[in-house]
Amino acid sequence: MAAKDYYEVLGVNKGSSQEEIQGAYRRLVMQFHPDVNKEANATQKMSEINEAYNTLSDPEKRKKYDMYGEAGLNMDQTADYGGFSGNAGDFFRGGSSGSIFDDILNNFFSGGSSQSDTFYRQNSRQDYAARGTDISFETQLTLEEAITGKKIKIELDRYETCTSCGGSGAKRGSASETCPKCKGSGQVTVIQSNGFMQFRTVAVCPDCKGKGKLIKEPCPSCKGTGRTRVKKILDLDIPPGINDGTKIRYRGFGNAAENGGANGDLYLYIKLKKHPLFERDENDLFYRAVISYPKAVIGTTLDIPTLYGVEKLKIPPGTESGKTFILKNKGLPTPGNISRRGKLTVLVTINVPSFSQLDKEGKKILEDLDKKLT
Repeated sequence: MAAKDYYEVLGVNKGSSQEEIQGAYRRLVMQFHPDVNKEANATQKMSEINEAYNTLSDPEKRKKYDMYGEAGLNMDQTADYGGFSGNAGDFFRGGSSGSIFDDILNNFFSGGSSQSDTFYRQNSRQDYAARGTDISFETQLTLEEAITGKKIKIELDRYETCTSCGGSGAKRGSASETCPKCKGSGQVTVIQSNGFMQFRTVAVCPDCKGKGKLIKEPCPSCKGTGRTRVKKILDLDIPPGINDGTKIRYRGFGNAAENGGANGDLYLYIKLKKHPLFERDENDLFYRAVISYPKAVIGTTLDIPTLYGVEKLKIPPGTESGKTFILKNKGLPTPGNISRRGKLTVLVTINVPSFSQLDKEGKKILEDLDKKLT
């Protein structure tokens, strides 16, 4: 399936402002909302519009989408779960775009039940099934690996959909019955009155846990939960330009849910190893170069190691101990912009040997030099 162009879905240019994106979204909602547009594909179209808006209206998501496309959204470096899940029910519950959507809906509906409410009840049952739990995992990288990116293998002990029952929780060949409490909807509505006002709350059915059906004969493999615990080896791609403390989210790589809900996510925490040559301050690196006293006096050229190869650094005559030199663009890449790097600071330290370490000839040379300098 070809990747969707979110800008094309909303009918805006890539450089459009947030105000232009919001305006386009409002117009499309009023055109394709299922209670206004009765065409067969209106629901699917509205889901695509909401998916595009949820990405482009979030500056961080938009930045990742512009850099990596949809693949970047599946390796988020933030933990803001709650983006579009692909189900029309998410659109009607709002998510990150709830406030603007509520404003638009107010132009259509007011009070009581409506076609929108009926559509919501019919399309959101799966969303009420409990989501699988997330898994956290930590891995360590060298500075070199953080720059180039790395493919890693990790072993997880996680829940997966039961292969015997396909996640239904029912024994193969057995029948299930419609839940009498929610009458198959997977949710129950509670109406509370307070004076002249009524408050209606929709919740997961406590009997069927949102499935709409009750299992007569549970699956023997998963005991009716719809999932089993297995050991799994995963191949993960860590993108280049990762910094220490970064948290990468792999959507759907977490535990499978009971009763057919969406899978949880896998969070990979990045820890950078201490380097034998460099000290690190965010994207900047620090290197200590030791030279002899004569070289500090007459000057020299040093070979400075960097993460990108050896660099020549000219040390001028008369350099004092503690002098620093800056090598631009030789630090770590900036997360989200790997072409932009920090700096490498070289601190020059002069090695002054103790007098007792010198032989007779060396001591004589220093004494003669002292007489000439004074």
